Amino acid sequence: MWRERRLETLIVAAIVLLTAFYVRAEYIPHWAERNLELAEQKWELPISHVGPWFSAWTQGDGQAYAVIASDPLGLDIGDDLKDAGYRYQRAGFSWLVWVGSGGQADLIPYAMAAVGALAVIGTLILAISLRKRLGPSTWFLVLNPALYIGFAGDTAESLAILFLGLALASSHLWAGVVLGVTRPDYLLALLGRWKTFTYGVVAAALVVGYATVRFGIESLFPDGARVFGSPLAGYIETPSLAGWVLALLAAVTLAIGVRFRNWTWAVVGLYVLCFSYTVVLDPVNAWRAAGLIPVLWAFGPRPVKTQRATESEDSPVAAVA
Repeated sequence: MWRERRLETLIVAAIVLLTAFYVRAEYIPHWAERNLELAEQKWELPISHVGPWFSAWTQGDGQAYAVIASDPLGLDIGDDLKDAGYRYQRAGFSWLVWVGSGGQADLIPYAMAAVGALAVIGTLILAISLRKRLGPSTWFLVLNPALYIGFAGDTAESLAILFLGLALASSHLWAGVVLGVTRPDYLLALLGRWKTFTYGVVAAALVVGYATVRFGIESLFPDGARVFGSPLAGYIETPSLAGWVLALLAAVTLAIGVRFRNWTWAVVGLYVLCFSYTVVLDPVNAWRAAGLIPVLWAFGPRPVKTQRATESEDSPVAAVA
């Protein structure tokens, strides 16, 4: 099928790959080498030699994913990892990094970059495979800031976007499960696909239960951070151009959901509009959390099919065929 739109596909692929490369390059701080030294001292990870290109994880939430990848069961994680229980709720990305690194701590930075890159490429391939079925809207899968932010910072969003796209395309239960342990809030986009959604919620609940036992219930919530509030309140308290653009997209998603009686869209739009000021304060974090919106846009506000019909008709294989 892709040969029918070879030029379009090649142009999109070039844009996606160049954007991923550019965003990651921009994300690397000037003090990258120092970041590696500090991370090695703090978590005893033998990674000071890896070089700037593999240092993105040393900033922000990427640190938590690297630490969990070095200790996938969290048996030795202590107070040096802030909000350990909250971070562990998205351990799926770290577990895959642990597998990719073969359990070797010095390979974790390389494995994080590799998993993120493969997630970007996998999402691109998925979008190409769905082009005939979804039409031009399929490119919303890769027209997604969270895809590139996740890759740039070595966080879970790129992988979660791939898993969510696969879940919406095929309704395979495993896709819901892996999404639930990678970025559980993205499960909101599966509302209406109840079997896949339920499997994802159960998987997420098991991880949360383990995190509660291991780290304590108080660690499940960000220390001093309020994640949700009244609609638009967070955007008003911390106004920014990037924030207002996101609020506009969320409002449009909500309006389209109401217009077409697609309550999945309505719930997701309202969810993003309710981000608190602590989320919107850094628009990068807000866009990461809102990465499920462009995925919904790719598939359109059509009524959700029954589980059986979806599994037989809406798979990427069927789309390509």
